[in-house]
Formats: sequence, C-alpha cells, structure tokens
Amino acid sequence: MNISTMKFVMLWLIGAFIYFFSVKNTELSLEGIIVPLSFCFLAILFIRALSERYKTLFSYLLFFSTGILTFFGIIKPLTGSVSESPNILFFGFSFYTLSLAYFVMNAKKLNLTDSLKVSNPALLASGPIVLFIRDYRYRSFHSRLNYYLPFFIIGFFFFHIIGVPLVSLFKFIHLTDVISSLLFALIFELFLYANFCGLSLMLYGLFGIIGYRIPLNFKQPFSSTNIIEFWRGWHLSLSAVLKLMFYKPLRKNFPPSIALLGVFLASGIWHGVTINFLIWGGFHALVFLFTIYLLKRNIPFLPTFVLILSVIIGRLIFAEGDTDVLMEKLLFSFEGFSIFNEIVSLPPTTKASLLLGFGIIIVEFFFRNTPIVKKRNYKYLRTPFSLAVILIVTIILINSGGQNFAVYGQR
Repeated sequence: MNISTMKFVMLWLIGAFIYFFSVKNTELSLEGIIVPLSFCFLAILFIRALSERYKTLFSYLLFFSTGILTFFGIIKPLTGSVSESPNILFFGFSFYTLSLAYFVMNAKKLNLTDSLKVSNPALLASGPIVLFIRDYRYRSFHSRLNYYLPFFIIGFFFFHIIGVPLVSLFKFIHLTDVISSLLFALIFELFLYANFCGLSLMLYGLFGIIGYRIPLNFKQPFSSTNIIEFWRGWHLSLSAVLKLMFYKPLRKNFPPSIALLGVFLASGIWHGVTINFLIWGGFHALVFLFTIYLLKRNIPFLPTFVLILSVIIGRLIFAEGDTDVLMEKLLFSFEGFSIFNEIVSLPPTTKASLLLGFGIIIVEFFFRNTPIVKKRNYKYLRTPFSLAVILIVTIILINSGGQNFAVYGQR
C-alpha cells in the first residue's frame, strides 16, 4: 500500500541522515535540505493552479531545467568528474527536479505535503528511487534486519572503501594518450559504480530495516552479456523516468529506433547541454540498436565485445567536459602512456581500492552464470564469509583518507 504523509515525514528525516552521511560540509548540508524543500513546495503550489495540459508541459520543463542551466553556465554539466563544491543554491537540483517531473506526470492529485516526498534529501544520494517506496512492516524487525543489514554493510564498503579513495585519481583525466584515456575511463566507471551504487545500497538497507521497501537502484550491471542487460541494471530510477516521459510517448508515433534515440538524447541533455553529452547520447543509442541487430541474428560473443567497448568509450565521453580535449582523446594517440607511472606511485590504500573494485567487477562478469551471482541482487556478497571479509577490510581501510564525494548529488 502507499505510504501516508506522516510516514513520509519519518522517511524524510531518514533521508536527511543519509544525506548528512554522504556530504561532510555543514553549509552544503543545510542548504541541500532547505532549498529543495522550499523549491518543491513552491513548485507544487504553482502546479496545482495549472490545467492538466500545462502540468505535462511543466513536467518536461522541470526535466530539462538542469540542461538549460548548464547551457547558460549557471551550473556545471553532471560529468561526475568534478569534485569541487557546486553552486549551493543549485546543490542536488538535477535530482529533485527530475523527481518532481516524474511525480507530476504520475500523480492524479498534488498536495502541498507531497513536497516532502519529492524533496527527500536521500534523492541527492541515490536519485528518485525513494519515490517508489512501499510499506514493508508485515515482516518482523528481526527478519528485516537479517535481510537488509548486509545491503547497508556492502553499500558502506562500496562507497567508503572503494569509491572514496578513487576521487584522488580524477587528476588523470587530463591525460590524452590512448592507453591513459581508456584506463582512466575504466577507473572512472569503477568509481561511479562504487560511489552511486554504494549510496543506493545503504539507502536500500536502511529503509528496509525500518520497514519500507524500495527497488534496488543497481542490479549488478557488470553481470551483463550485452549493453541492453547493462542498462537494465544501472540507475534504474532514472530509467523509469525516461521510460515514462520519453520512450512511451515517442513509441506511440515513431518506431523503436527513434524512441530509443530520443531516450538517450534526453538522458544526455539531462546531464548537461553540451556537445559531449549529445555525442554520448547518440553513441549509446547507436550501440543499443546495433546490439539489437546482433541479438536478432544470434551472433555469439560480439554483443559482449560491443558491451565492453561501449562502456569504456561511453565513459570516456561522459567524463570529459571539454569538447576539444575529448576530440584529442578520441584520436587515440599512442604517445605517452604516462598513467602507468602515476599508478605505480599511488598510496597502497588507493591501490587496494582499485584491486577490490576491479575484483568485484571481475566476479560479477566472469561468474555471472553461477547460481549465487546470476540473480543479480548481490547475493554473492551477502554470504557470511563475504560479509566477514568485507567487515575486516573495512575496519583496516576505513581511515585511509580520500574525499567524501557523493557524485550524483553535485547538482
């Protein structure tokens, strides 16, 4: 059943806890709670006065608002590789406007108290996944604790032990030779997975323990054999919004290829109105359609090769905010290879984070057909042995340093 407003007040407070946990900046923490709540309250007050037709138009304006602001230089594109503090006024803007747009499209009636739902501070850590919360109190506290606590522990491990130390490697983004560029893209993919999936798993575990169920925002995307499976396991809350707002409306009047192109271009524009993100959206749409072609003809191995190549190239495009530098990287120069010297000189704890992170990706990919991995719900990390290892490693490396950086909460 749906959750009452009073319960959402408690969930809002829990979201604030998660938010404070991921952002160690008092000024950002306070502004990141007050500004979204005020904005969503005023937006809902305005939307309530609109007709149904204009509500739909306004929801699309909300969706594209972050892209519009990046176009005018008010906020930076969401590349994920910018770790400095953003404009405080727009901190987390992309996620609470995205959530508000989805909520307006779905809700038959809007109340002012709905501002609590769409401004939940947990949105800044995990995206609009909290809008899919359902009551789960029919299970006992003991059974909920046994099932959900491991997810929180795994999320903490992902975020703090793997993700946080990797922020120091953002300095490698300026390297333009082919090996350095591709290796940085792979490292950056690992960082995004550890950071964003870690926060989402902590939220999933904490909400589950207190009696509320939300979907998994990530479902072992690296256990995939093609790019279609990959996107079915990555940032599922954003996928739900894109499906509702773009794929379904476009599919009514256009073939699937056009609808998919629209979805990926909309996703790129949501991250920022830049040439790079338009290239990124178009690239992934073409890869998606090419993969459909390969699967229909039952061509073995090639979809998996396309997956690996597209994830790395796609992240290279995604991470680079400068179009000129991106073009230089895409020329694939074989001069330099300087990243190897940089990696050798890294602190042992950062090297450990890299090994742990890539170890998890290797397990998810190469053992994807084993019973404990193929369910794609992190069961392989929830065994008593795995949890014991995770806890020991966490205790050893917890004070290894690094920047506490919630990548998708930057705007």
